[in-house]
Amino acid sequence: MNKRIISAIAAAVLVVTSPAAIAVAQAPSKPVSAQRVSAGPTVAASVVGIRQAETAKKLAPAKGGTHMGAGQNVALMVVGGAALIIGAVIGGTAGVLIAVAGAAIGLYGLYNFVQ
Repeated sequence: MNKRIISAIAAAVLVVTSPAAIAVAQAPSKPVSAQRVSAGPTVAASVVGIRQAETAKKLAPAKGGTHMGAGQNVALMVVGGAALIIGAVIGGTAGVLIAVAGAAIGLYGLYNFVQ
């Protein structure tokens, strides 16, 4: 019995809080036939959490110069350093080749980072 009552209340809440019911409640002056109500899930309805309003995104000034573009260069330096260390750990001819290649990649990343 309790499951039926809970199910009925949940169904009523879903009907009242559905996007179509909210759209009708927010704009009662428009006729129902003029509103476009999509059946099924939408991408906008699948977002969970707090979303920034679209108008705020359009009004916000473009932030030029805040991102220096150093991401790829830093990644090259890190990978080169890791290859250098791995080459030293491996040892032998293969280790030397890996270490030299890692040093070259790291120095290339450093060169681009400094530019």
